[in-house]
Amino acid sequence: MITSFHNKLCVITGGSSGIGLAIAERLAREQAQLLLVARGEAALEAAAERLRALGATQVQTLVADVASDPEMQKLAPAIAAMGVAADLVVNSAGIVSGGLLCDVPMDEWRRLHEINVLGLLRVLQATLPAMQARAERGDGGGHLVNIASAAGLLGFPGLAAYGATKSAVITLGESLRLELAASGIGVTTVCPGFVQTPIAGKFRLFGRMDNERTRRFVSDWFVRNRLSADTVAERTLAAVRRNRRLVVVGRDAVSGYWSKRLVPGLLERMLRRRVPSTRKRAVA
Repeated sequence: MITSFHNKLCVITGGSSGIGLAIAERLAREQAQLLLVARGEAALEAAAERLRALGATQVQTLVADVASDPEMQKLAPAIAAMGVAADLVVNSAGIVSGGLLCDVPMDEWRRLHEINVLGLLRVLQATLPAMQARAERGDGGGHLVNIASAAGLLGFPGLAAYGATKSAVITLGESLRLELAASGIGVTTVCPGFVQTPIAGKFRLFGRMDNERTRRFVSDWFVRNRLSADTVAERTLAAVRRNRRLVVVGRDAVSGYWSKRLVPGLLERMLRRRVPSTRKRAVA
């Protein structure tokens, strides 16, 4: 169990913005060593400069797309250049889109799964062998964090494609936690609600949901939820220290999670009233 991140080697995908960067900032203040992985070189370098200024003992960056097998083959050597194995791996890279189930094209279903599910798997396969080998030598385990979503727990209308990927992340984390329990490697799955991050402005809509009214509804929902990336980061690192299995973050996410467990019929009726508009506004 990790109680202090001082000088720990922490690998963060999606580390140049949003939740990934917020976690990196908190780790930098604890003088961790950081390896940030993302697709944009300029954003990575800007993040690295900020993290060095916050106190990180070392910051390296890797320009790589988690959806690419060849690019993710660079991850293990990049970690080995910094240390024996990662102490903390945070899978934060991900994308989101919305649409009624039959309106979302198959290419978008594939894109979501390629990044949100298979991308996470590529990171785990690149990082876990060295962590397990170190644990077998008796030199300590480490911890894995998978950022999922409340959409993987609750099944929001209009988020079937995205929610399916996050449900997969949740189940993967549960299985992996059991597989790794004897090795001393912890696994935590984080399920935030709508977080105010750059991803809110990249929310793609398809088919009958691709209209101004729904875009406004989605934008307002991110604002109303008032959940910051820093709050998610704080709760995530607290969960790592306690080796918690699941963390649900955000007022709406928490209330939805407990409603589903205790009064599922009531939750279903509430969510039916939130089915996004499928009407396109008339052009004058």
